[in-house]
Amino acid sequence: MPYVIAVANQKGGCGKTTISMNLAACFARAGYNVLLVDADPQASAMQWRNNREESALPFHIQPYPFPTIHKELPAQFERAGYDVVLIDCPPGAATGTDRKADITRSALLASHAVLMPVRPTPLDYQAAAIILPLLQDVSFLRKDAPLKVLLVINGRPAARTRLGSEAHQAAEAIFAAEGLPISVLQTEICSRQTFAEAPAVGQAVIDYAPQSKASDELQQLAKEVLECLNQTAAAV
Repeated sequence: MPYVIAVANQKGGCGKTTISMNLAACFARAGYNVLLVDADPQASAMQWRNNREESALPFHIQPYPFPTIHKELPAQFERAGYDVVLIDCPPGAATGTDRKADITRSALLASHAVLMPVRPTPLDYQAAAIILPLLQDVSFLRKDAPLKVLLVINGRPAARTRLGSEAHQAAEAIFAAEGLPISVLQTEICSRQTFAEAPAVGQAVIDYAPQSKASDELQQLAKEVLECLNQTAAAV
């Protein structure tokens, strides 16, 4: 059975598609059979792939912006022999009465873990916290299979700044106060031009600029995410 990871944050502009696409490429280049489900009605992942006539991505993409992910796709994941599945969730929908919230809830129900990219500012942390009631609802429904919640700092200034140095501690403090167990990952993704250039040519950073600092950060993130999932599996 594959590891299924929902990349979710109801705040737009936090880098969900960037993290999803680049993590999928890192997993694939490490030898895993990877699928990325584009669950965002805006289809940003598909647009990224279509920026090149023939796909240069080392993984498969399937558009599925519907609130039936947990019902329709898990059997398909297993039949196809995928090792890792990432679900790029839509932004918005702070309440459970919106279709986007239904899509995200369905993705969470299908997943072993949720990875939340968050920009390193207090306002972004507070906006990201809007998703926590949804995570709590899903966790209640999944008592026998707890949802691992991972948070990654995305878009940290590359230069040493007070904002950058305090980002990790601030994230831990804000999200711990909400009462939901969340692991803030040690790996942080910096703001780099490479992240804007790679999608324009339909590539992932690991292939577009394999020797770059951005590529190093992404590979470290992929390694840390897998380590967290393996620890969870061992504890069950």
